[in-house]
Amino acid sequence: MLTPGKAAIIYHSGAGRGRATELVQPTVQRLMLAGWQVIDVLATSYAGHARDALAPSLAAQVDLIIVIAGDGTLREVCTGLCRVSSHIPIGFVPTGNANVVAREQKIPLQPSPAIDLLTTGKVRRLDVGTLRIRPDAADPLFFLAMVEIGFGGRVVQLAHRLRSGRLNAIYRRWGDMIYAAAALGALASPTEQGFQLVQDNGAAPRHAMAAIIANTCCYAKGWSMTPDARMDDGKLDIVTRGRSGLGVLLRTFYAAMRKRRPPRSFSDYRQGKRFRFQSDIPMTVQMDGDPLPAVSWMEVGVSPGCLQLISPQ
Repeated sequence: MLTPGKAAIIYHSGAGRGRATELVQPTVQRLMLAGWQVIDVLATSYAGHARDALAPSLAAQVDLIIVIAGDGTLREVCTGLCRVSSHIPIGFVPTGNANVVAREQKIPLQPSPAIDLLTTGKVRRLDVGTLRIRPDAADPLFFLAMVEIGFGGRVVQLAHRLRSGRLNAIYRRWGDMIYAAAALGALASPTEQGFQLVQDNGAAPRHAMAAIIANTCCYAKGWSMTPDARMDDGKLDIVTRGRSGLGVLLRTFYAAMRKRRPPRSFSDYRQGKRFRFQSDIPMTVQMDGDPLPAVSWMEVGVSPGCLQLISPQ
């Protein structure tokens, strides 16, 4: 357990249908009961707020940051700290839809035990993924769970459009329905485009139609596309798919539901520390469930032990 000191709370007021706001006071009370001094409680106001302003400003002021939000805000806080080379421990009370990191680290999804864990858990050093979408990019993007190229990227793009429009209220209540509709839309869209992959600066590029580069075993609620992935092994797991089509996708998803690797007849599973992707046709990409602009080049790597997260003993 951490020695009590100064703590701050960052929360997303819209997370969990507003539940995050309701959890602020119980979290403050639990921390104070354990001897922590809560010096600030801050709500995010816009996308990137925690990454660009809140987390960096707190880095030199506190000994612990509590995030009451979903995976996106957790990633923002982690990114903000990484950019200023800070390794302040983070406590996480998950209130998002997928809660991939919480599931991966066995952090309770129910508020009360998650809040209790903040003062009884153990700090674990976890890896963070890095992503550059231009060869000349000075600073990388950071991800916690995965980067995906191909069908999954299209699903996330379509889901983002749906939840940003008139279906936002449905997403807040039944987020899974939005993703199901997006998956049907992605099946009806044009076929996947191939790309070239080079691993760990290897000389021989490989061709693939889709890829998932993962830092976590968990892909979605109970699914696993990369069942051998771990957040503390200093490596990323990559599964590539060499064929497309409805039958291939169904077999891939069936394996994911059973938390097994997809069939070798059309897939390849490896581990590594750096992967470079290139294509003449821009690739459709998602990162941690958020769509990214289509890119023709990108490089994915890992930053070992960059995240310190309170997890169960």
